[in-house]
Amino acid sequence: MERLRLFLEEDAPAGDVTSELLVPAGAEARATVSSGAPGVLAGAEEAAWLFRDGGLEVIAVMKDGSHLAAGDEVMRVEGDLRQILLRERTCLNIMMMMSGVATVTREVLEGCRAVNPAVTVAATRKTLPGLRALQKKAVELGGGEPHRMSLSDHIMVKDNHIDAAGGMDKALALLEGRGPGTVVVEAEDLAAALAAASWGADVVLLDNMSPAEARRCYLRIKEEHPGVMVEASGGIGPAEAPLYAAAADRVSMGFLTHSAPSLQFSLHLL
Repeated sequence: MERLRLFLEEDAPAGDVTSELLVPAGAEARATVSSGAPGVLAGAEEAAWLFRDGGLEVIAVMKDGSHLAAGDEVMRVEGDLRQILLRERTCLNIMMMMSGVATVTREVLEGCRAVNPAVTVAATRKTLPGLRALQKKAVELGGGEPHRMSLSDHIMVKDNHIDAAGGMDKALALLEGRGPGTVVVEAEDLAAALAAASWGADVVLLDNMSPAEARRCYLRIKEEHPGVMVEASGGIGPAEAPLYAAAADRVSMGFLTHSAPSLQFSLHLL
């Protein structure tokens, strides 16, 4: 949580010069934070921490993960007015970004589950630098899976790795003798998908396939290697995600973090 202070320092490197001129020192106030649109609440925990870090009292009205209606009160903040105004925009920005991610994740998941109740939806590493932990947490609050947090988490063989190794067969041969841990192998066609599954990949990632192509690969893999997880990824947006729900155990989407629209919040003095 201490990293949140860096966001505040970015917004007020030399203090809030306007409030220091117009707001009397020591003035106290009460404020309410409310949603401007329906969605899934996320980032309230971080916002509350940052308000409290300024010596303010926070009364949580709703918890992260809750369903929001437009106009719902999320929290109340009491204490030094200068501190409220100093922290207002940073706290709201965090909630807006995280709630937007959580809301899109929930919507996509519900659309996919209507097709396949067992499918999961995951984020990717297409996150804003410095905000990965917050965006991934928001995905989880929306019901999705965070997927890899970093390149250090597990082996994930993508197209450039395969090209650098000299092809799929050579890439898989180089993985022999690896240590324990999950291995994900990306495949762009049925032959590559079956090769990866036969070799022993834990997850075969069907990349940039049409829903029909992905479905064909999924059925073949499950027929021959039922224990292998099949993941669909590559240019999948909210409208396309349900089309892949019947062709994968997991649908991963960069859209959840790089294109989710913010959810509006506002703070008003009482």
